[in-house]
Amino acid sequence: MKKNSTCANLELDTLPGISKIVCLDEAESTQAVARELALEGTAEKTLVLAETQTAGRGRLGREWESGRGGLYMTLLLKPETGLKFLPDLSVLSGEAVAEAITALYGIKTRIKKPNDVYAWHPRRRKWLKISGILTESSSVNRAPSWLLLGVGVNLNNTVKIETGVSVKAIKGAEVSREDFLAGFLKIFWLRYSAWEYGSQAKS
Repeated sequence: MKKNSTCANLELDTLPGISKIVCLDEAESTQAVARELALEGTAEKTLVLAETQTAGRGRLGREWESGRGGLYMTLLLKPETGLKFLPDLSVLSGEAVAEAITALYGIKTRIKKPNDVYAWHPRRRKWLKISGILTESSSVNRAPSWLLLGVGVNLNNTVKIETGVSVKAIKGAEVSREDFLAGFLKIFWLRYSAWEYGSQAKS
């Protein structure tokens, strides 16, 4: 992995809830880097960001295009909940991505459970994939010791597959990845806190 700092303009105080940022120019995948950090005992709410990924993966090992201009991140979490509630996190995270895209850019979105976000392309008149979510966890005594939330969002990157689209392709102009990240995190933490509290109540 190559450290850099094309994303050095990200400030912790502008990203709600984040305790540490690991910013990379290139990584095999942010999920792989975050897994290493989790195994080393890195603090909860560490955010791993990469400008590009050489081996980005989605659910079931599917390849995820990771060209420059997109947002590729993994968030290290340590939720106080039971394993049976973890599948809900993919949907919750997808809803937060969809809400942020709609709120920031006025793009219609919908969720394809369990982990994809689709956007409506008005000129092509079809729903196309704009984001994917990937979760991975490690558990001890039937409780998660850590959880990795991977999120890929097509913002300004060129999407080669016919079934995918980026915000730039729909809006016709580049958007700020920093603004999207801050907007997503603000929505995500509200949903995450409610999910964590609600799952504890049901345990």
